[in-house]
Amino acid sequence: MVVVGVIAAVAASRLVPHTILQLQAGRDLLTTALFSAQQKAMAQLAPVRVIASGNTIDVRMDTNRDGNFSADESITVAGTRYPLQVEGGILFGATSLDYDGLGHTTPVVIPVSKSGQSVNVTVTATGYAY
Repeated sequence: MVVVGVIAAVAASRLVPHTILQLQAGRDLLTTALFSAQQKAMAQLAPVRVIASGNTIDVRMDTNRDGNFSADESITVAGTRYPLQVEGGILFGATSLDYDGLGHTTPVVIPVSKSGQSVNVTVTATGYAY
């Protein structure tokens, strides 16, 4: 039974292309950053911006409320220090989203791509990302 399990695991890893797994990981990292930004904006009642571009995801909180999300306002959430450089050739469509104190933002679809393949992350006006 153990041998059959090992053979099945090896066969499954050969059937699922490596690019698909990397795209899913990139999508998950972006979705996590969006969720974290929304939660931070609601908890701190301060504007939070998510910037995705190239292979970088950044989350910034406007702590001095000047409307300028400078690079030194990048935050750490749940042990993740932003900006986050994503490895493996994953690229994000250039996007900048601002979350208000209610967690609302502008609806958008953000492409996550690698080697001609892509998946999309959809963000609704209520801030929900999937």
